[in-house]
Amino acid sequence: MMIVIAMMIGVSEIAVAQNKSFYAGTFVGTEHVNFEHAKTVDNTDVPANYLQRGNIYSTSASASESGFSTGFLVGYRLDLDPSNTFDIGLEIDVQFHGGAANGMFPGDGQSNSRTQYGEAWPDKWSVKRNNSYGAALMFRVSPSFMVSLLGADTGIYILGRVRRLDADLIVNYDGCFNPLELCGPGEFDPGTDSHDETFYTFTVGAGIEKMIGDRLGVRGELHHTQYGKEEWEAFSGEEARVPISLDGSETGFSVKAILYF
Repeated sequence: MMIVIAMMIGVSEIAVAQNKSFYAGTFVGTEHVNFEHAKTVDNTDVPANYLQRGNIYSTSASASESGFSTGFLVGYRLDLDPSNTFDIGLEIDVQFHGGAANGMFPGDGQSNSRTQYGEAWPDKWSVKRNNSYGAALMFRVSPSFMVSLLGADTGIYILGRVRRLDADLIVNYDGCFNPLELCGPGEFDPGTDSHDETFYTFTVGAGIEKMIGDRLGVRGELHHTQYGKEEWEAFSGEEARVPISLDGSETGFSVKAILYF
């Protein structure tokens, strides 16, 4: 975010005499999100009397969802030439996401159910995205062919955005916690684990903006977001090591209403 602000300050110093304006807006959008979740159970260093000592099991699965989002934004636009053909902008936004992606591991192990101690259990899991906060750098151009087709004050733009996304990972399991003996019917214990996730994402996008009057603009925008992979370890010590990872991506379209001041 500091890099984006520094770039805007540099542009402002060069083109201080040009037109500039603040704006605020709201938007709604549709999104398709895909998550990749992986788990490894490493029994390499467990005590010698554990049944699964020396075995390593891995399992992974993907889950996707399509949903809607809404949010608010504020920004600053600086025209780079007197004819308003080129401009650059800095924008920050808050976005509210809905829905959850649900998946299930196939599991990995020697037993038929893959639910004995030390195996990679076939957990059911879900990822729920909550709020996100971002900052974007935008470059807009109003080519003559766009003006001819859609009228004056019409432009196309590209953007790069960094964003923090807060999400919840919820895992439901049913497995054996006895490392010394195999569990039989009625000896498996169910439970739920939850993990707060914070993704730092990068978005690229493009859109078209049409002015309606002097102050109101309407945008249609396509974007693709790549989430940064999160990795952590569920257990350690004398227990089996369980490194876990969660990654994702998002593609979406939004409609924005912008009011310039």
